[in-house]
Amino acid sequence: MGNGAWNRGERAGSAGCEAAGPGAGPFRARVELLAGRALPAPARVAAPPATNENVRKSMRGNKRADTRPELVVRARLRAAGLSGYRLQWKVPGHPDVAWPGKKVALFVNGCFWHRCPHCNLSLPKSNVEYWVVKFARNVERDEQSRATLEALGWKVHVVWECQLKKKAIDATMAELLPVLAEELDKELLSGAPTDPA
Repeated sequence: MGNGAWNRGERAGSAGCEAAGPGAGPFRARVELLAGRALPAPARVAAPPATNENVRKSMRGNKRADTRPELVVRARLRAAGLSGYRLQWKVPGHPDVAWPGKKVALFVNGCFWHRCPHCNLSLPKSNVEYWVVKFARNVERDEQSRATLEALGWKVHVVWECQLKKKAIDATMAELLPVLAEELDKELLSGAPTDPA
């Protein structure tokens, strides 16, 4: 796969995911439907109350950094000899992994929150209008961060959570690591990749 496909955060053939082109799927259709009848949303929309205690615990348990997918990617980077990175670097979008000296950024996106283009994810069944606005903002912010970084001369890569599942991770890393090694002017180490326990 060429570098351009990683820069757009697209990858064909992810295991367990249905391919969906940019802008396709029920989420985009719902956004367009609601956008046509709704007033512009305020800068921040207050989150609706949780429907039950399990939902509340689940939402509070979401972490901003050091998520399992991020830890898996960082372990693979170290095993390949691509260390020397910085976490949550202070540039637009705060990339999960960045090599500031080489201007290379890597985002590890969760499929639910960032609306993966490979997964056919449905919207939550309650508070649908809130979630449509929330997800649309997340997608817009991601696109804006990527465009800003690229305009500043950064090479931007996106890895999706679904690309890190057991059946897909080896293929994902086999494509990504050589591209990163070339951009960082480093040699890949040989050896078995390891994942955190």
